[in-house]
Amino acid sequence: MNPDTPYRRGWTLAGLVVLILCLPVSVYVIGSMLGAGVQFPLFRYQETYMGANVITIFRDLQYVLEGTITGRSALMPVLWVAGVVSGIAGIVSVAIPSRMQRMYSPRRGGICIMGSGLLYLLALIAQYGPSFSSSGGFAIPVGVPVLFVAGWLVWSDSLFRFDETDESVPEESQDNSS
Repeated sequence: MNPDTPYRRGWTLAGLVVLILCLPVSVYVIGSMLGAGVQFPLFRYQETYMGANVITIFRDLQYVLEGTITGRSALMPVLWVAGVVSGIAGIVSVAIPSRMQRMYSPRRGGICIMGSGLLYLLALIAQYGPSFSSSGGFAIPVGVPVLFVAGWLVWSDSLFRFDETDESVPEESQDNSS
């Protein structure tokens, strides 16, 4: 086994985690330039005439559960959280060592990562409509294509191909000298 393989796998997984959880997924403007912000998977940063705010997805869910946010706008945080859960499920399914064959699944991981991008896209459509623009503002889904590409790379096994063979398990020799 290449001695750099575990090291390389660790860095690839770390990069995947950063990409999925720290990538800005959308940039948005509220109303007629009343405010603007950047939405990340776990939080959003927005600046309005009232000041700058960091709003976590947990706070958004709290607003939905308390009834502060209702209607179409209440669907966005729910879909957003589903996207985060899907992205984390994708990370977990490729982070499990390949020796645990039942749990390890780059295809499942890739589908989950692409699914998180799709759920983020559906959340933006729920908030702003299919054109990503409404009277409430507009959004540009800057990180969604990156998630689709990352998910496809994981699904196609391009990122973790070097982990297919495990040389810690000895191969059976074929001794035909009888």
